[in-house]
Amino acid sequence: MGVVPILVALPGTLCSPRVFDRLAAGVAGTVDVDAVDWMGGPGPWRIGDVADFVAARIEQRHGGPVLVAGHSTGGAIALALAAARPDLVSGLLLANTGAHMRGHGDVDRILGTIANGWGPRLHAAVLDRSFAEPVPAEVRDVLLAYAAGVPRAAALEVLRSQRDEDLTPLLPGITCPVTLLHGVHDRARTVADAETIAAGLPDCDLRTLHTGHTPVWEDAPATADAVRDLLARTG
Repeated sequence: MGVVPILVALPGTLCSPRVFDRLAAGVAGTVDVDAVDWMGGPGPWRIGDVADFVAARIEQRHGGPVLVAGHSTGGAIALALAAARPDLVSGLLLANTGAHMRGHGDVDRILGTIANGWGPRLHAAVLDRSFAEPVPAEVRDVLLAYAAGVPRAAALEVLRSQRDEDLTPLLPGITCPVTLLHGVHDRARTVADAETIAAGLPDCDLRTLHTGHTPVWEDAPATADAVRDLLARTG
């Protein structure tokens, strides 16, 4: 038997790696999913620093190259990783993300709330707006418990970094196959955001789904299909 390909999966800010559980089940036997708790580490948490951390993890655990999935902020980390270490990334799956945060109009308000109103109410608000439909109570409890354990400093540092950084100039140099998923009911990013990033990538397949901000959980079957198709494109 051949070696099963690896998909290193990077969740968004305050989002538990468990958000990839449904996808992992959907591709079991075809791809092994390694979901990374990048917010739970010691930092630093700037986009480039987390990309370096993920690169080291790929080298140590998998040797590389691997498929990399990034959801929301995790997508920005995945882009930075692919630009800096193309030898470690065979293909990218990006979900409701962007190369910059222009048009993401409430980021400063979110940062202000993190700085001054950190706690369960904020965690619940971020979680609930990440899905088009309410998640089951038991899943919501798991995701909220994860968010409660995230250091406030991690959320502030990574979002400030994402706000201030524009990865657009790096896109033409990311030549590996990319599949970009975008849930059309996202309350944070529009389809136009997805079209802009897709236009900058040399080999990008844009797929829209009837989900919110988190298609990797909300439509795991379509996401699993996208992973299999991406794997075929990587050869």
